[in-house]
Amino acid sequence: MNLDTAAPGFSHPRVLASALVRFYFLVHGRFRLPGAGWLLRRVARVVPGLRAFPLDVPGVGMAEVDFRDEAVFTLLNLGLGELGNHAALISWMERCLAPGAVLWDVGANVGFVSAHFAHPRHRLGAVHAFEPAPGPLRVLDSLFRGHKLVRVHPFGLGARDEELALRVQPGSSAYSSLKRELDHATTVPIRIRRGDEVQRELFLPPPDVIKVDVEGFEPQVFDGLRETLRERKPVLFFEHIMLTDEQVRALQPDGWTLRFILDDGRLAEDFRERMRGHDAVLLPPEKRELLVNTNRPAAG
Repeated sequence: MNLDTAAPGFSHPRVLASALVRFYFLVHGRFRLPGAGWLLRRVARVVPGLRAFPLDVPGVGMAEVDFRDEAVFTLLNLGLGELGNHAALISWMERCLAPGAVLWDVGANVGFVSAHFAHPRHRLGAVHAFEPAPGPLRVLDSLFRGHKLVRVHPFGLGARDEELALRVQPGSSAYSSLKRELDHATTVPIRIRRGDEVQRELFLPPPDVIKVDVEGFEPQVFDGLRETLRERKPVLFFEHIMLTDEQVRALQPDGWTLRFILDDGRLAEDFRERMRGHDAVLLPPEKRELLVNTNRPAAG
């Protein structure tokens, strides 16, 4: 990563900020020692250059990130080849995304999943990133500005077109929520669109895979995609830890296969095991073969 020069559209070189990011790569990336991320977040409170830092995401683009938000470390670590607690999810998504496939990333946040699959090695046909929160949206817009594969949509998906108040947790945009109460959260107005209408109105290519991570708002997203699910039958990956067992069961269309993705990469059918991971996958009958050898962990 080139940390000494700023990309077009960003401000002049930030020598101190670049040195601090290099320190992170040394301590965390090379020596695998803890604490560098915590230090970088703390120092970002007093070093302006770390609050609008031009971060090169290899093979994808340049993102303007604010290191006070821990979510941006997913992009930083992506450049180190680290997938963190997304490793099992990413591995199973890779099995389901053939060259030319279309991915919808619903609740894209700062773009970790979109950036991973936007890399040329995956040879996807298109990536559509949906994110309504202003902070992460700025990162997405900078990272994918002019990108030939990725299109950023500045709204969330839900059951109907409406404006809602999003609770934003300072320092951790990945945990912002429309459903949960959050300590010390501020609220921002965001737009929600019904997914089926968006697909028709914007002439979006139907998705082959949809990833949904919206902190408990998943039922509303699914409700707004009924036609898309019935007609296109995409593979659905979704976060389930904010949902009850009853809510998860209600998301499963008739005939579809539900499996929970455990942290070690294995898949489980038993609801008693579901909290050993945080994501799940739903497959239509036509695509069950994608989960062959499900007793073995996905490569991570």
